[in-house]
Amino acid sequence: MIEGDDTPGARCCPDVDRIHGLRTVDGEAVFDVHEHKGLLRGFIALPDRSRLMHWLRNGRLTRARETGCDLRRTAR
Repeated sequence: MIEGDDTPGARCCPDVDRIHGLRTVDGEAVFDVHEHKGLLRGFIALPDRSRLMHWLRNGRLTRARETGCDLRRTAR
């Protein structure tokens, strides 16, 4: 991984199960979401790159307000 680049490198926490069936509130795809040091860690798939994100366990980016980057379950 290049410093300052958010593209995924080696898989983080290989022993932890991944959480599937999620998207952001804005509808962006997410991948490699898993529990990581008391938070959720994963990537938002953007057209030109992947953005590394950390969410609270409830899928919110911050407790203060809702954002378009918050996680939501997708209909199955």
